Amino acid sequence: MNAPVDVTNTRIETDRLILRAWRDSDLADFYEYAKVDGLGQMAGWLPHESMEKSRQILRLFIDEKKTFALELKENAKVIGSLGLETRDDKLAIPENMQGREIGYVLSKDYWGRGLMPEAVKAVIDHCFRELKFDYLTCGHFVSNSQSRRVIEKCGFTFAKDIVHETRFGTKEPTKLYILFNPRNMTAPFDASAVQIETDRLLLRPIGESDLQDLHEIVSVPEIANMNGYVPCDTMEETQKFLNRHLRDNETLAVVLKESGKMVGTFSVQPRYWEKYPIERTFRGREFGFDLNKDYWGRGLMPEALRAVTAYCLDTLRYDFVTCGHFLRNSRSSRVIEKCGFEFLFEAEHTLPTGVKEQIRTYIIYNKEKHPCLN
Repeated sequence: MNAPVDVTNTRIETDRLILRAWRDSDLADFYEYAKVDGLGQMAGWLPHESMEKSRQILRLFIDEKKTFALELKENAKVIGSLGLETRDDKLAIPENMQGREIGYVLSKDYWGRGLMPEAVKAVIDHCFRELKFDYLTCGHFVSNSQSRRVIEKCGFTFAKDIVHETRFGTKEPTKLYILFNPRNMTAPFDASAVQIETDRLLLRPIGESDLQDLHEIVSVPEIANMNGYVPCDTMEETQKFLNRHLRDNETLAVVLKESGKMVGTFSVQPRYWEKYPIERTFRGREFGFDLNKDYWGRGLMPEALRAVTAYCLDTLRYDFVTCGHFLRNSRSSRVIEKCGFEFLFEAEHTLPTGVKEQIRTYIIYNKEKHPCLN
């Protein structure tokens, strides 16, 4: 389904550009680049033969409210356009997903400066973050290598080869691409509202009173190394670690009922789902956990994992939950497999420390909602 769009009052600023609605005063700049032979043909239209033709198209831009003017900051000159067009129905996108197709043109005088990738990335961020689009599509004629490079730089994935009939009657072999909004696959989670009890554990929101117990976990190099963060050598560093947990509101304290001691953390995290081979209409989260080394080998983390999995699937009605581990982390591997997760995929990830690690990811689908996937 085509998402609603109105760029009239939208202003997007990048390092070098301002993206805004077109104005009648942009006519001279528009005609200057639109009349150049060899430019419009790359997008399927002929060069403008007169300023009156440009005036007609400019009026359409203003009335249809779906096309940005690209204004160069250094001189306030309009050097191109970027439209959020109706989607190409040749892509089999579910009707309940909303999005648009990006189309763009840049004055030949400004090619080769990286300006169009800068503009496209900014519009992608606006559409995904502010407008909550589920997806964006984009395409290029096979002969248009410049557009291909822009599309690839902006993270789109190839979807389909088609033949496009242009406005001047030619038929152009065309490649279509798609980019899904990773944010829209993340289900809501409010750690502050969670209380889960098992035979031996209480899972509750992590708080300031857990600082000392948290330090016992995150200061251990072996634990930090297995989970991709730098160990906290001082209590001040642990406080910053705790502050991030409190800010994100997605981490539970794993507490022993018999003593009240926090022995681990359990996070229900968003992910950049674009890399995950999961149906794009589904919503879920990924689990991450730490356990105090003194409590390894007692089956506590499988107990916690089963309980949070049931809470997310049965109470919150997620479509899925995922969980992953470094290939070298055999302990986490055993925990995940004990709890019935199935292998999903394996890929290289760049950690916050800058180190690249192969991570194996597993998944459990909601059996009631998706029985055919279990």
